[in-house]
Parts: sequence; C-alpha cells; structure tokens
Amino acid sequence: MSDMQNYDVVVVGGGPAGSTVGGLLAKAGHRVLILERERFPRYHIGESLVTGMTPLMEELGLVEELDRRFQHKSGISLRWGSDPQPWRSDFSSTGSIYGHAWHVTRSEFDQLMLDNARSMGATVVEEAHVSEVTGADTGTVTGLVYTHGGQQHRVTSRFVVDASGQARVVSRKVTETQWQDDLRNVAVWGYYDTYTPIENGDDILCEAIEGGGWMWGIPLGKDKLSMGYVLPAERMAKAVREGLSQREVFLQGLAASNIAKTMVDPSDTSADMKTARDWSHLSDTFYGRGWVAVGDAAAFIDPLFSSGVWLGTSGAWLAARSLDKALRSPADEQQALKQFDSVYRQLFKDILTYVRFFMDPTRLREEYMERAQEITQMYTQSSRVGFIALISGIGAVADLVDFDPMGMDGLREVIMERTEQAKARAEAEAAATA
Repeated sequence: MSDMQNYDVVVVGGGPAGSTVGGLLAKAGHRVLILERERFPRYHIGESLVTGMTPLMEELGLVEELDRRFQHKSGISLRWGSDPQPWRSDFSSTGSIYGHAWHVTRSEFDQLMLDNARSMGATVVEEAHVSEVTGADTGTVTGLVYTHGGQQHRVTSRFVVDASGQARVVSRKVTETQWQDDLRNVAVWGYYDTYTPIENGDDILCEAIEGGGWMWGIPLGKDKLSMGYVLPAERMAKAVREGLSQREVFLQGLAASNIAKTMVDPSDTSADMKTARDWSHLSDTFYGRGWVAVGDAAAFIDPLFSSGVWLGTSGAWLAARSLDKALRSPADEQQALKQFDSVYRQLFKDILTYVRFFMDPTRLREEYMERAQEITQMYTQSSRVGFIALISGIGAVADLVDFDPMGMDGLREVIMERTEQAKARAEAEAAATA
C-alpha cells in the first residue's frame, strides 16, 4: 500500500549539501521534501571546513552559532615538498574579511544544518529509504519511491536533487562516472582524547609520508584530535593480504611521519580505528531532465585540502538559485542548469588539477604556490596569496556570491579561457614526460 505525494523538489540526502539546497529552495517559497536515510545525529568523517564556506553560512544565518559551538581554524600547517622544514598558510593572508573557518564534529554540524533547513520551511523525513527513481530508465526523472516506517510513498516532483553522497542514489542511474585512477586511496583514522598540539594549535596539519600517502591532524577541541592516514588503495590491499590490522597500518604511517607522531602516543590504543575508501570521481554531467546532483553524488576529490563540505555546499548554493529560476520560468531551465553545471564543474576541476599536482611531494614549496596562483587567476604578485585563496575557497567566493544563472556571459568566457589554459598545461606536461 502506498500513498502519493507531490513537491516542487525532492532532495535525496540530508547532509550539508542536501540541507543547503533544500533549505534555500524552501525559503524561496517552493515545496521541498528532504529524505535522509539515517536518523540524525549520525557519525560522519570530514570535520575540517574552509573559509570559503563563510558567505554561505552567513546566508543561512549560522555563523554566530558555528562560532559558539566549534573550534576555530585559522590556517593550515604543512610538512610537504622537498624542503623538510614545516610551513604554514594563514587564512588571513588573503586580505579577506573571512579570517577563520571551523573544525566541526560532523554529527553536530550536520544536525544543525538539517534543523536549519526545517526552520526554513523544508519538510524533512529521516530514516527514509529510496527504492526507486521514477523515470530514470527513460532519461526524464519525475519523482521517486521511498519507504518510511514500513509505509511506501510515491512522490512526484519537478526536480529530484541527488545529495546522497557516495551512494549516488540518482546519479549512478542517469550519468556515467569517471574514476580518477591515480587518486584511488584509502583512509584510516581515529580520535585521541589527549594529544600535543602543534605550534599553531588551531591549524589543520597535513603531512606527506615517505613512500606515499599523507596524514592529517584536526584539533576538534582541547581534548579531542582527529588523526588519519591516507594511503594508496593498492598499499592498503597489500597490507591486508599480509595480515595487518587497520591500527597497524595507521601506526606504520604514524611512525613514518615527522610531526604527526609528536602529537599522539602510539601506544594509546583507546582510539577505535575507522576506514573508508577515498576514490576521486567526476560525473559526466551534474544535471539532466528532472534531476540535479550536488556534493559527492556529483563528484568527489581527495580531501587533502578539506574541500569536500565546501564543494558540496557551494554546489548546493549554485543549484538552489538555478532550480529557483527553472521552477519560476520553465523556459529558462536549460540555460539555468547549464550555468550551474559549468561553474560547479570548474570548481571541481580547479581543485582536482591542484590536488593532482600537489600529490607529488618532491616539488619546491614555491612551485606549489605558483601553480595555485595560476589556477586561481588572481591578479596579485603574491603566490602565497594565490595558494591560500585556492585551498580555502576564498578565490571562488565572488563566483559563488554573485552567481546569476541567466547573466554570466563574462564569467563563462573566463571559465572557457581557464579550461583551455589547463588543457594546454596538461598537454605540455604530458609531452615533457613522454
């Protein structure tokens, strides 16, 4: 037995991306249903945010609450590159008014975001399990079927937004995905109740590990440190074949570090180890007839620069404005969604290009900064500013804040130019290594 419901937009997934697009569309006056398969609060990895998120958090009215609840993050400390000396980039060095971000407990942060979407007018159903995407086989998505509390529900909608993360409930049915084989990694991590802070105590630590991979250290509070080891998937598979446990793999990475190992006691076994695959991918398209994808459902990039939540919520912010235009003016749907895809895809490509470049830990520090400056296209003499602008998301703030799904001819030309420049660089590098 099932009932029939109708909404303007159904969002699959209540994480930060889903709650952002759902809340903003509901605030704009549209009938929105958000379906979340779990009951919040629930655990999730990805606890370090970047300053590029601040304008959206202002739009959502959450900055004051984030400042009250969570640890500030003022920069990133790195031990990376051919220079063995650690180095640091301070968010304030860009001259932006956004001088800090936050380290967050995701269960609490995601609950805050979802509750905010409710307060903005979205209908939220938790523990809802989507069993069918209606119309996916025909190329035009018209709704979906979900189960909640033992009852089946059918929903029709103008649009379905896939914000279901790496489950990709909708996008896996309607578009192809390109996996980035050179970024197939696995993460192993745990939490420590006692730790020794690094010099800049509220920074995130990113440290390259000899032999491949890298470690993070995220201070979630004075008595809680998130520490993880990201390594190539084939190395993890080899370790498993050799009978090593998750903890033993983690400890191998810790022992090979220079800074991370000074932060925690390796004999402390109180931290339960968790693991997840970390395989970067990019969907062929982020939209189609009746559907849009945001967050990990659209694309995922190695979390080296804590870009995941920023990319997900930024895409959701873009999608909300494009969908609002499409709902109010169906004749403009194609143009609005095309603009969403174009700008959102460029954000991903910029980060993907740079992560791939940065993953070579043998370069000079100046090379990392100069390449970041090239990607951000910042009109500044300081490569250091270009670096922090890219990894913090600040370099894209104007594109996000000023996004107009129908009035971006100038920005579209910039995007095309940047795409051609990136293509030319890639071809030159390939020729040089041939």
